[in-house]
Amino acid sequence: MYGMTYHKNSKGCTTVCPAKIKPVCGSDGVIYPSYCHMMKDNCGTQVHVVDDSECTRADGGECEHKCTNTYDPVCGNDGRTYLNLCILRVETCRSGVKFAHYGVCAKADKDCPADCRSAPEDGPICGSDGNVYNSTCDMKYRTCGQSVVKTLFKHCQTTKNCQDVCFYSFKAVCASDGRIYNNKCQMKMRNCGRHIFQLPMGECRPQQRLPGACPITCQGEKPDPVCASDGNVYDNECDLKRLTCGSRVYRVKTEKCQSLIEKCSRLSCPTSVADPVCGSDGNTYLNYCLLNIATCLKNVEFSHRGKCSEPGRDEDCPESCPDPEGEEARQSGVDNYPICGSDGNAYPSYCIMKQRTCGQKVVPVALHHCEATKYCFARCEKDRYAVCASDNKIYRNACEMKTRNCGKHIFEVPMDRCLAGFNFMRCQRMCPPMFDPVCGTDGKTYSNDCFLNLENCRSRSLGRSLVTRIHFGQCGRPVPQAKLYMFR
Repeated sequence: MYGMTYHKNSKGCTTVCPAKIKPVCGSDGVIYPSYCHMMKDNCGTQVHVVDDSECTRADGGECEHKCTNTYDPVCGNDGRTYLNLCILRVETCRSGVKFAHYGVCAKADKDCPADCRSAPEDGPICGSDGNVYNSTCDMKYRTCGQSVVKTLFKHCQTTKNCQDVCFYSFKAVCASDGRIYNNKCQMKMRNCGRHIFQLPMGECRPQQRLPGACPITCQGEKPDPVCASDGNVYDNECDLKRLTCGSRVYRVKTEKCQSLIEKCSRLSCPTSVADPVCGSDGNTYLNYCLLNIATCLKNVEFSHRGKCSEPGRDEDCPESCPDPEGEEARQSGVDNYPICGSDGNAYPSYCIMKQRTCGQKVVPVALHHCEATKYCFARCEKDRYAVCASDNKIYRNACEMKTRNCGKHIFEVPMDRCLAGFNFMRCQRMCPPMFDPVCGTDGKTYSNDCFLNLENCRSRSLGRSLVTRIHFGQCGRPVPQAKLYMFR
């Protein structure tokens, strides 16, 4: 629901929480679906959020939880599908299983569609790679062999508001498609899957662009703060006319805005951090912090990551683009490195981004803002364990797996997939680092079944009796083997 707020009772305790799942470990050793759920269940107590390590069986945690049965499937790196992120977090506590991606676990499609001209138009589709596709066929066509699956709308930027319930309110907004909507919620909901954002009202009222009417740009105007009758402080007289175009807002004495000016002046932002964002006033801000100052002064809202497009300028929409990995692209000398768009989608190249988003004013943003490109330049020296990836290759660690597959949907899968064709010499093999202890008949605790089987191999070669599993859990501390996953 758009603009969801927490409901509280007379004692100030939260009674209703949003359905969004973002697990936290409580100081009582219990795993909760979210911070809100923890506060709701422990109102009036001193329970607070602690480090996730305190809710880990390897460190003495009991792995107790209060997860809900909300259906929002996620895939673990053990190749199993879990009901939601909270349930996976419980299994992480028990055995060390890690998050692979949203959506069910699936193997790569062997048969990929050649085209989608006759396929059902069932989109938009939010994919497990964080990208939005026109249809299921379009998703399979563009991600052939990457095991991308459909996920809930809320996991993609341009679809997260598709199912919002917009309560009736009239606060007209001008959208980047040139239309005026009753409110921002309606603008987002009616443009499910498209990169549509708020702009100054003058952009949607051509008649206001006549000589002597509201300006559409204030470029070159000097700063001269103006206190307005709506309680906001604008950069100058031009800024006031541009952002209040068509409304009855006028200049008032500066003293009426003095408290607001003092409050906003206390905000301090770094100017060395460049990660541009576009505000609803059509201005580009160096970073999100500087946008917050504009929000404080004149209620500017966040429109999108990246620089604002020039007002009134038509986009260049290429009809065709060279294959980023083809000979034509290499000979052209054009940089065809993966691009993260302001719509939250990753694209193979800038040309392809402009082609697929023609008319939506999508611009390049920092790579870490897209799921498929966020690890492109990550530093990997701290990761230790080798991993098997969904492309059936073994990488030195999970970080290397991500960096070497910039722009692709590659995730960790069980090691046995990569080792299926290997012939190991004697008892040399690789075991996963997961801590899912089992007790053997020799009275020793093994980190998981794999290490117990490894010990059996050695015992067999030495002529010793084989070790079998007595129970799950550390010796002397048996635990029931709960099935938290939905299916393998």
